[in-house]
Amino acid sequence: MIALIASTIANVGFDILFIIVLHWEVAGAALAMGLSNLGVVIYFAIWLTRNSEHMSVAPRWFSLSPSVLKPVFGVGVGELLQSAFLIVTSLVLNNLAAAYGDGALAAMGVAVRIAQVPEFLVMGVTLGVLPLLAYSYGKGDRQRLASALRVSAITVGAVTMISAVTLFVLRDQVFSIFAADSSVLAIGAVVLTAQLVAMIVNGFAGLLTSFFQATGRAVPAIVMSISQGVLFVPIVLLGNLWFGLSGIIWALTVTEAIVFLVGGVMWIALRGAIDRGLAEGSPERADEALELAAA
Repeated sequence: MIALIASTIANVGFDILFIIVLHWEVAGAALAMGLSNLGVVIYFAIWLTRNSEHMSVAPRWFSLSPSVLKPVFGVGVGELLQSAFLIVTSLVLNNLAAAYGDGALAAMGVAVRIAQVPEFLVMGVTLGVLPLLAYSYGKGDRQRLASALRVSAITVGAVTMISAVTLFVLRDQVFSIFAADSSVLAIGAVVLTAQLVAMIVNGFAGLLTSFFQATGRAVPAIVMSISQGVLFVPIVLLGNLWFGLSGIIWALTVTEAIVFLVGGVMWIALRGAIDRGLAEGSPERADEALELAAA
């Protein structure tokens, strides 16, 4: 928490220096992000070196052996692909929206950022519960696993629904903080509605992804991670072709809904295998599952 909060504060400070003071514009924003992330890496490396008895970042421990690479890439490649597709998604969305004028592009950008606030809160829950799910599954503690899933689902539902209802009711007031143009406000209300619905579905899809990762189901986790990017591009292109701006606005919502349905189908199909894995649980497997989740 110290590292993440310090990184955020540093990012804001660097933004002020590079963008407002030095006028480096987009390049300044990129440099600020890079330096703040570098600071987090350095902090974690120092902390581990000083406080961990068994973990070290010394070069002599560096290894590319299959036993190290397989679990890391088995779980981490999903996150890598998800981040890559997120960049592609943003590029495609902005380029298509720009064709409808600056107002549409501005409304899209503001609405996405507003919806990301509760979405990041939900992400904290879905990622934060992953080690607990992994340990409970590895140990074979069915009751604890079910309880963690239930509480997480309730929390995700509460955060998304309360945020969505509040932002929808106050959408004009919230949007007017960022834009005063009436045309931007009109488009923004529709965009924000679509983004809020997508945010609700994305929260539960993220919880399913964490569950697949925690139970060692790398393939379903990767499918969940890449489905959004794979599906979004054709959906937004067809939406733009058939429905114009409305198709672009609701493309992400449709994509998130399909991803969630795909995750639900995979969860139902894997329930038997997951139950068998629970029956084989032990403290040793719990430690292994926790290490895999960390990777």
